[in-house]
Amino acid sequence: MDPWISGPSHSISGAREQNMKQSDTETTICPIARAASVIADRWTVLILRELRLGNDKFDGIQAQTGMSSHLLALRLKAMESDGLVTRHLYNPRPERFAYALTKKARDLDGLLLMLRSWGMRHCGLDPEAESAMTMIHRRTGTVIDADWSLPEADAPFSFAQVESRINAAWAAERANRAEAFTRKKRAQLAERKVPSRAGASGPKRRKGAVKSLR
Repeated sequence: MDPWISGPSHSISGAREQNMKQSDTETTICPIARAASVIADRWTVLILRELRLGNDKFDGIQAQTGMSSHLLALRLKAMESDGLVTRHLYNPRPERFAYALTKKARDLDGLLLMLRSWGMRHCGLDPEAESAMTMIHRRTGTVIDADWSLPEADAPFSFAQVESRINAAWAAERANRAEAFTRKKRAQLAERKVPSRAGASGPKRRKGAVKSLR
């Protein structure tokens, strides 16, 4: 199985997991618990990252996160329900949607920056190597590295304050992910066409949330 595309197996469905999170937090007055029920999930954070990079289509997000179609559809639906994203139709037939972050989601920019800085310091990256992205604070011209602190005058932080550039190594990594995703999709389409050429009926297309959210 392609390591770029496959995701981890899940012992419970996304819908059941979401219901469990809601039941666990809907009665608490702890704001951390309530926030965690919305965003404390690897996939949600990666979707936020991709949308902040301007990667706003279903297939593009799937290619860069490695999520299954079903899991991505569930997460996007939950994020829309929680007011983090909106979607608009850009292709009516077949239905295809683009996604955009709401102000509520953009208020998480500071958290994403903190995760980036923490990852640079504590997650085994070479501190001397070029980072995945070069980020420069527009007003001060300062490079935003693992130890950068936001000037008080610019609080709260927003990525609108930053000029960003994806560096060569991460650009290559992302290109590899996109290529692997495209190869897998083409192989799946080819497999579906083979039975029809032989006169046999091919597999029926599964209807559901994935189609409506793409």
